[in-house]
Amino acid sequence: MTAAPDAHRVRSLRASGFRNLVPLELAPGPRLNVIAGDNGQGKSNLLEAIHYAATLRSFRGAGTDELVATDRDEAYVSIVADARPLARTLEVGLRRGQARQPKLDGKRPRSGLAWLGVLPAVLFHPGDLALAQGGPEGRRALLDEVLSEIDPTYATTLASYVKALRSRNRLLKEEPVNRRAVTAFDGVLAAAGAILGQARDRLVSDLRPRATEVWHELFETTVPLEIAFSPRVEPTERALLDALAESLERDVLRGFTAEGPHADDVALRVKERSAKHHASQGQQRALVLALKVAELEVLAHRTGRVPILLLDDVSSELDATRNRRFFGLLARMGGQVFLTTTQAALIHVEDARTDFHVVAGRLERAP
Repeated sequence: MTAAPDAHRVRSLRASGFRNLVPLELAPGPRLNVIAGDNGQGKSNLLEAIHYAATLRSFRGAGTDELVATDRDEAYVSIVADARPLARTLEVGLRRGQARQPKLDGKRPRSGLAWLGVLPAVLFHPGDLALAQGGPEGRRALLDEVLSEIDPTYATTLASYVKALRSRNRLLKEEPVNRRAVTAFDGVLAAAGAILGQARDRLVSDLRPRATEVWHELFETTVPLEIAFSPRVEPTERALLDALAESLERDVLRGFTAEGPHADDVALRVKERSAKHHASQGQQRALVLALKVAELEVLAHRTGRVPILLLDDVSSELDATRNRRFFGLLARMGGQVFLTTTQAALIHVEDARTDFHVVAGRLERAP
């Protein structure tokens, strides 16, 4: 494997006071970085530190106080990332009881939008099985995260929609309900909602063939996989306006807005039946991995550079044969990968590999 010039890469990582991690300075390899260690030693914390610096959010849903080590009052994470034309530095300071302090190239960004796209990251962790096993909110969130990485204006439109939806729902809970005030938000919801729904539809159309190809390549199965965008309302401004008007009285009784892209879903079917209820656990894992590889490929195609990939204990999801196929596929893409495992020997890749070991939060390069 040779390094690909069109991939995002973490050049260096520094962290102190983050979870149980001993203060560290990491110079990762350009391709596959294997972080091995027993359970509870801090492997996932290292991935969380990288992901947090890249996205400004914890994939575990943790707040600032949970991210700071129990014996510390503050923490920081800093990444130097390869970028075009110059390297970029992403640093986040954390202090108990205070808002995070992000700095981009040494300066506080004007908004979170400035952070988007600097270091795109695709993550797989055990909680992602909810994409196949859980409700529609996780699948909507996946679409929104990918689209926000691709186009910051999507994130702006999503924020406008959410703000208007909250205002409308708040008015629907008042007694008596002022219908004129409620419907004043319908135009904003319809205009923004049409943009969101159409962008989600296009993204699912891009994800579908890539995920299906990975599904068949990795798992050598002829079992058909279906991935389809399932909007609550046709994503056009006219259809959304009509749906909001028609459901107004029911919304008044319910106390919330039922119609719109906040109720969209992505239908996942195996053998023409819902993956949630009819796919085996192994098939559900395979489906989620296929979606994650598709996410990586779509981001690479749309942005022109392969994102970094963070894999939390993926080796336990695959047998030896599928393990080799999976990493062979990733090798062809040429991106930088950070992968945790309890047994480094389970990772069947030798070329362009850098190994680390974690014990009690201390990271050391393996001999």
